[in-house]
Amino acid sequence: MEALILAAGFGKRLQPITNSIPKALVEVNGTPLLINTLNNLKAIGIKKAVIVVGHMRDKIVEKIGFNYNGIEITYVSNNIYDKTNNVYSMWLARDYLDDNLLMLECDLYYKKELLTEIAKSTADCSILTSDFNPKTMDGTVIAVDKALNAKQLILKKNQDSNFDYKNCKKTVNIYKLSKDFLLKKYLPAIDLYVKTQSVNSYYELVLGSLIYFENSTIKVINVPENLWNEIDNTDDLKRAESRFIK
Repeated sequence: MEALILAAGFGKRLQPITNSIPKALVEVNGTPLLINTLNNLKAIGIKKAVIVVGHMRDKIVEKIGFNYNGIEITYVSNNIYDKTNNVYSMWLARDYLDDNLLMLECDLYYKKELLTEIAKSTADCSILTSDFNPKTMDGTVIAVDKALNAKQLILKKNQDSNFDYKNCKKTVNIYKLSKDFLLKKYLPAIDLYVKTQSVNSYYELVLGSLIYFENSTIKVINVPENLWNEIDNTDDLKRAESRFIK
């Protein structure tokens, strides 16, 4: 199994911190987000990682290098990161991916137990989620059935004030894709979307279309909220530093 880490973004909501360092190197109690992810990947035996970089690319390469603690690192540059979104970063990485895949976003701080849990899944596609907490969460949610099969993916922009979160789970933004699902379904769908629709959109939207067609086993794995924290803004950073005190 290999890993893909999306780390090209600017991190505007974390300014002024991200004026001098890329979002992937923002620290939680002294540990950069990307270092925490690589340490967790190492702990479950990952030996190959592809990192899509953009904003302050050179600082990430200087910090991480091309071999981090036994993990072979390949960098893919999104040179128009300021004009595109993560669906384009995913598309740029497509030729470097050829195995079962853990796909992660760089703006997460979490415990390795999350990766241990999702690595065990045998579904075509597995999505880490937590019960939705409106006080600490926003963003994409997954509607599920009682067996935790993914039934619908709903982006934040489609969740109005009357939206019912009863059967929805919040995405952690960590996914496991089987090799067959990745190469025969997901990457071809990403390629079609980028070439015919938009480069300024989300890989989640493409995954949502595959959920809609129900021709694969796409399941959620629900984990406790206290095992992870998304770092989008300074409030999130403060919450993570409190949650993960060393």
